[in-house]
Amino acid sequence: MKTIETLLGRGERVRYIGRQHVFVLISNIVTELALIGVLIAAGIVSQIAFPDKVLAGMEVGVLVLMVCVIISLLILCSAALDYLYWSNTRCVVTDRRVLMLRGIFNIEVVDVPIEKINEIKFRQSWLGRLFGFGDVEMTTASVSGICQCRNLDSPDELKRALSEAQRDLQRGYAYLNQHDIDAYLELEDAFAGDSDVERISHALQRLADMRDRGLISRDEFEEKKRELLSRI
Repeated sequence: MKTIETLLGRGERVRYIGRQHVFVLISNIVTELALIGVLIAAGIVSQIAFPDKVLAGMEVGVLVLMVCVIISLLILCSAALDYLYWSNTRCVVTDRRVLMLRGIFNIEVVDVPIEKINEIKFRQSWLGRLFGFGDVEMTTASVSGICQCRNLDSPDELKRALSEAQRDLQRGYAYLNQHDIDAYLELEDAFAGDSDVERISHALQRLADMRDRGLISRDEFEEKKRELLSRI
């Protein structure tokens, strides 16, 4: 999470953090463990098959077993790298952009602004439906054209977060949704002891502050302003 926080701009809010489904990691590790089992079995069988044969001053069975053990250790290292890659691969949706992080020693970050995303596609195989993972493909206006998050855990949550971020961007809200704005402008709770004119004056000041900070658009400001002034 610390790496993600260092990538965020001032006031940028994270909406969703996703990673590849654990099924992807388990399937890779199980395959590698099965291969190790085959190698160890081959080494043991070679000792039985070549009990008296010698090559380069060493029994062939022992030599084959040693080679199999060395290869098995390399596969174990590969399994550890698979885990590190899986744990470092994340897809992050903020209120401004989509960040795709991957890598072990050298971290690669793909940054896609929300306004550049033209289309969102969601795909799930029968196995993905069974275990709850799928692919999300974003068609963008950039040179690369298509960005993918593959084998993502709960991909529908990523699609929902993207849709909400796009909706808020189109409505002119940088960081807040309509519920937050209505709560911020709640007159009765905030200024219960003031007169109607004073409460509306306070609300207009807060509304202007939100407009200046980019939390609402100018059109939203004018609409809310007319609504408040109509109460006088």
